[in-house]
Amino acid sequence: MYLSRRRRKRSNPWRVLLLLLLIGVALYVYQRVQPPEVEVSIVPTPTPTRSPQSYQIEADGYYWDGDLRGAIAVYQQAIQLFPSDASLYPPLVRLLVLDGRPLEAIRYGEQAVGMDPNSAPAWATLCMAYDWVGWVEDALDACDRAIGLDPAYAEAYAYLSEAYMDSGQWNAALEAAQTAQKLDSRNVDGFRAYGYALEMMGNYSGAIEAYQKALEIHPKLAYLYLDIGRNQQALLNTSGALAAFRQAVELAPYRADALAQLGWVYYAIEEYQEARRYLEQAIQANPEYAPAYGRLATVYWTQRNYESAIPNFEKAIEMAYRASRRATRGFYVTVEPAQNEYPYPTLARKILEGRLRPTDHAMVHMAADLTPTDRTGAWAAARGQVTMNAVTGEVTLALEQMPDPPTGQVYVGWFSGLRTLSNTPLHTGPLWVASDGTVTATLKAEPVKGPRIEYFYTLGLCYYYMAQCERAYPLFDAALQIDPQDVNAQQGIRLCRQAEGTPTP
Repeated sequence: MYLSRRRRKRSNPWRVLLLLLLIGVALYVYQRVQPPEVEVSIVPTPTPTRSPQSYQIEADGYYWDGDLRGAIAVYQQAIQLFPSDASLYPPLVRLLVLDGRPLEAIRYGEQAVGMDPNSAPAWATLCMAYDWVGWVEDALDACDRAIGLDPAYAEAYAYLSEAYMDSGQWNAALEAAQTAQKLDSRNVDGFRAYGYALEMMGNYSGAIEAYQKALEIHPKLAYLYLDIGRNQQALLNTSGALAAFRQAVELAPYRADALAQLGWVYYAIEEYQEARRYLEQAIQANPEYAPAYGRLATVYWTQRNYESAIPNFEKAIEMAYRASRRATRGFYVTVEPAQNEYPYPTLARKILEGRLRPTDHAMVHMAADLTPTDRTGAWAAARGQVTMNAVTGEVTLALEQMPDPPTGQVYVGWFSGLRTLSNTPLHTGPLWVASDGTVTATLKAEPVKGPRIEYFYTLGLCYYYMAQCERAYPLFDAALQIDPQDVNAQQGIRLCRQAEGTPTP
């Protein structure tokens, strides 16, 4: 049987066209009715801003863990965020002092009392900073302000005790330290101040006992181990000193003074290699720490390595000069009788004065604006500025609207807190007034009191053994300015004269 094939129908082109049109319309309508896509942005959940108190809590954690530098960094960060919160400054000032940075502490301390002159903690910690720099009279005044504001503030009495001791008022120092302990029996600074008073009076065993009581309250403070080690040395207890300084270095390996003290003990027991190692580490920790250079030089001197001793003694002297210049308090101008020498101001009256302050974070440049002490007198219109480079010692003075001094008298400028090797105030010498009422002067603040006497005469002896007496004589002379009876410098001069065949008077 045969199946017949079905015949296909032809497609209608108009029908196809209509179908395509319907599809296009449907797509158009679908796109129009779809909701627009919305870009979703993820907004982080807002977090509360940290309060100043949260920084204080964090800093306290570092402090009780013995990490003073960690605590300092937290307070500095907090002050950047809350610069007008005066409560952040006093604990930072205290930590900076205990970390061996009192000059830096003074800047913060003076800001604190400027913001809140009724803050006992601000005045007390500024007292502490002033005293550790050596500005004892300023320290006493600041502590008196603190106690006047809060007679029950224990720390103020502790810092007052240190200032009293540094001013030679031993009984007052002991009484103030005991008052601090009575007001707060768990106060570290009260026991430390009492220990310091006993130490200065020569009671080294009693001082160690007081420092150990402070350690019972806070066992991770490196500077207390430095205090104990220093007193163990005074008692000739080398093993005790070694253990204390090792503990200080373990707690604060960045401290140049701790490393230098440890190295010095090794020198005392003639372990020179260990001594050099720790003294070199001290220099790396603080390249401007004069005692580390001086002690390292002494190690080389003992081993008769004069070539290595010489540059280290020179560095010790240079760095001690820098430290003294940085600690200069201010500058003032007086009217003095015209004479050849000006060992001290002969007239109490100051006509211009100003406070020297660092102008950069590195404390290289210092400046003071000089203003009249009497706004109604003959110098009411006078003014000026003094600048000093603490590194090089270069000083520039510029005054204007200065009247001529009285007949037979001259102007002389004086540095507060900066003295000559012979311990007289450093001054400019006579200052001459130009026809336009200006005064200009340049000088170099060097040599100044600061380097230890042995740096000078031992360096001079090094040059003697190197057959360079022409370089030794000025060093012996510098030592004799510090102590005119120093036998080492006198012997050095005799040795050089014998070597040169010069008769000794």
